[in-house]
Amino acid sequence: MQRKIMFFLSLGLLLFVSNSTIAFEIGRGAADPDNSLPPPRLIYPITETADITGKDNLEFQWRWGYAATVDHYDFRLYKGYNTTADNLMLKEQLPATTNQIAVGAEKFENGQVYTWVLKQVSLSGVKSDASSNSFKVIKK
Repeated sequence: MQRKIMFFLSLGLLLFVSNSTIAFEIGRGAADPDNSLPPPRLIYPITETADITGKDNLEFQWRWGYAATVDHYDFRLYKGYNTTADNLMLKEQLPATTNQIAVGAEKFENGQVYTWVLKQVSLSGVKSDASSNSFKVIKK
């Protein structure tokens, strides 16, 4: 009988500590400005080429993440591999409720390489590390 009581007391304490730790981590993520966001997960384009033949635009897509703590996304598109101000073609702040942006096909040249960069920005202004991908446009 004593073993059963000790088992249930130990189990109860373990559950209490586990739930307290989870609640602390969730609360800390929302309140701690030093707590960084993970980089967003890119969906498309993430391959070496993007074929936009016959299309009106190229749609960039990513997976939502941490919607409760994300204020907006910082989207940037560069011509070439270098992500410098000289190569910046497009810079947009997109609401946290979106996971895509369409860029007109007329902005892209056949055979040219482009790089897109995406960051999440928290409600407290903390930016995640960047996710990025470079791709060559096919446009016949």
